[in-house]
Amino acid sequence: MCICKPILAAVLATAGIIGGSLLVAAAPSVTEVAPAAEIGKPAPAFTMKDTDGKSHSLEDFKGKIVVLEWFCPTCPYSGGNGRRSIHNNGAVKELAKNLKAVDSDVVYLLVDSSTAKMRMSADDLAKKDAELKKAIGIESPILIDADTSVAKAYGAKSTPHMFVIDADGILRYHGAFSDQKKTNYVLGAVKSIKAGGTVEPTYVKQWGCGVRYQ
Repeated sequence: MCICKPILAAVLATAGIIGGSLLVAAAPSVTEVAPAAEIGKPAPAFTMKDTDGKSHSLEDFKGKIVVLEWFCPTCPYSGGNGRRSIHNNGAVKELAKNLKAVDSDVVYLLVDSSTAKMRMSADDLAKKDAELKKAIGIESPILIDADTSVAKAYGAKSTPHMFVIDADGILRYHGAFSDQKKTNYVLGAVKSIKAGGTVEPTYVKQWGCGVRYQ
C-alpha cells in the first residue's frame, strides 16, 4: 500500500514527527502575579514579625480600622533623620494623635519591605529598624516583610505609601500620606469611615522613595 507524500507529511505533522524526530510541544509558560490590593475589596491577609520578633496578622485586628505605612529606615521621606522625614518631623505623631481622637481603637503599623533595597537579611533589617525606632521615638510596631511578598500583594510603591483598611477588612484608601502641607489623606479617610460616609479621595499618587521587590 502506498501513502502519497502530502498525506504522509500531514500524518507525521499531526503526530509531531518531522525528519524522524518526535517534537514535543512545550507547555505554555504561565506567570502568576497576585493582583495588587483594590479599593472596595478585602485587603490581602498577612502575617509578619516585628522588630521584637512578635508576630502580627491582619486577622488579629478584625473589627478595627488598620492603617499601614510602608517604611524604609534610610529614606529621607520615611525613616531618615532629615526634616522631610514624616517620622523625624513629627508628622506621624501628629497623625497618630488625631487618629486616636477620631477612633481610640485605630491600629497603626509600619511595614518595611527593604531587604532587597538595603541588601540585608530580615534579621539585620529588623536590628536596624529597632535602633532607629529607639533613636527617633517611633511608637508603632515595624513589621518586616522579609521576601517583599506583602508589598507585592498590596502594590506598595514608595516609602511612605499608606493603606487604610476598615473594620470589615476592606481597603478604603491608599496612596500619599498627605499633600505635604496641611491635608492628611489618611486622617480624612478614617474620619469618613467612622462617620459611615464615602471615602474621597480613595487614591492620591504616593510620593517618597521607591520600594524594590525581590
